[in-house]
Amino acid sequence: MERMVLRLNHRNMEVRDEASPVGFVEVQSGPCRAILLTPEVIEPDRSYPLITVFHGAGRQDEMLVKACRGEPDRRQAFFLIPRSDAPTWDLIAGGDAQPDFDFLEYAWDLIYRRYPIDPARQVLVGYSDGASYALSLALSNPGFFDAALCWAAGFAMMDRNAVGVDNKRTRFYLEYGTADELFPFDQIAVPMRENLERAGYEVEFSVDEGGRHWPSGSFQREALDWYFQEASDEPRRNQVSSSRQSTK
Repeated sequence: MERMVLRLNHRNMEVRDEASPVGFVEVQSGPCRAILLTPEVIEPDRSYPLITVFHGAGRQDEMLVKACRGEPDRRQAFFLIPRSDAPTWDLIAGGDAQPDFDFLEYAWDLIYRRYPIDPARQVLVGYSDGASYALSLALSNPGFFDAALCWAAGFAMMDRNAVGVDNKRTRFYLEYGTADELFPFDQIAVPMRENLERAGYEVEFSVDEGGRHWPSGSFQREALDWYFQEASDEPRRNQVSSSRQSTK
């Protein structure tokens, strides 16, 4: 890919004559599309987290939409589930074009203008290839995302233009299965955690004992529980970064 640094600034919600749609909202630009799930009632004086969820190779976006259907009201947050243009994300698929990245910039900008999004509470969630994409986006845009929740990220890429930017605000939640046949635990999971910690990031490391290359049934719930609990603990933002490990 040519770049991973976003050319995007948060905008305040625009004043419009008609209310923006709520519930199940389709977002599309050319062949690229996503589903935005919103709370059923949007309070006018409140700003909301925006959670973007990336599927793995093979486009399981419809499955993720179903898995996230109850979350907007439960978490009081917006959930965006994009669909990759190719069978996997452009960062992994390769080539000169970057349709997924361009669409993300379009979709996020549109959502900012239509809904009251809290710029300090933007979160990425990813599965396998989608986790590698989320991790790479977070590292290439230091401080832009509050957290990245990643199941079985195989690699991370940082845009060279982000190298040296000293902003370690983004927190990471990583989960790996100890029996993952594609990403061996000792060769992928442990070095990923160690490299992020060495770079100065806070890492929550969840181990799925015996887990293979398929998400544990509890990953999404536990990762989101962790994020919303951490986000509600405002004093923790001024503490020294730490690493914790949980074992399933």
